[in-house]
Amino acid sequence: MIAIGPADRRYPQGLLDLRDPPDPLWIEGDSATLGRRCVSIVGTRRMTPYGARVARELASACAAAGLVVVSGLAQGVDSAAHEGALAAGTTVAVLGAGIAVHLGEGRGRRRHLAHAVREAGALVSEFPPDTPARPWTFVRRDATIAALGEATVVVEAPAGSGALITAAEARKLRRPLYAVPGPIGSSACAGTNELIARHAASALTGAPMLLAALGVAAATRAGDDPDDDARVLDALAGSPSDPDALARQLGLSATALAAILARLLIQGRIGTAADGRLARH
Repeated sequence: MIAIGPADRRYPQGLLDLRDPPDPLWIEGDSATLGRRCVSIVGTRRMTPYGARVARELASACAAAGLVVVSGLAQGVDSAAHEGALAAGTTVAVLGAGIAVHLGEGRGRRRHLAHAVREAGALVSEFPPDTPARPWTFVRRDATIAALGEATVVVEAPAGSGALITAAEARKLRRPLYAVPGPIGSSACAGTNELIARHAASALTGAPMLLAALGVAAATRAGDDPDDDARVLDALAGSPSDPDALARQLGLSATALAAILARLLIQGRIGTAADGRLARH
């Protein structure tokens, strides 16, 4: 674990836009990850299946295109974003507690995810390693998440969600802000729909729109298999499907399928249907 200040060349330049940049910033993992282009993806802890699907798809597409996905490693949308990014590339988790406390208190799936993020990217905190989580530490964390990203995406957020704090910070920093539209009447989407209605955020229609706005093109990677792409497209030709059913149908692992889906999403060849399932364009 290292601690770096604003004068250190490894210090993320985006944090200098904050009124009170973290000093020091604690990092466990690859500090060089923070020097790459980042996009922040956040949302509610009480996500719907639709929100989980969109968070994973957006994060996987961004990571496959070479962007670093930043989120807060909370339950719900944050964890789904980290998982999607890990399937295709790199991610950074900004913690609302000290790194040692978070790693020590984490259990089960969240503990496994924290270690996976550390191995593939970095865990970041502006608090000393033994600092416990408090409501105010999460507010500070939300500002750091917004500052690290070139743009912020809010996938799902009910009224009063902490993700809306990140959205407000992104606006203060004049970072592009996007919100994923959700069903009218859905409490999980009340905050995101309001952001769009107030013109505080742009409605995000999918990964291709986000990548285009950031000027990022999908790169052809070694190991891309056109035959697998064709199999997925053929499977979706008749009707939409969810990734789990698609993986079983095609005999692919979840990780392999996630990479294929990310590629097809970036290319605009598939998208998300109204019910959250994957559909061929």
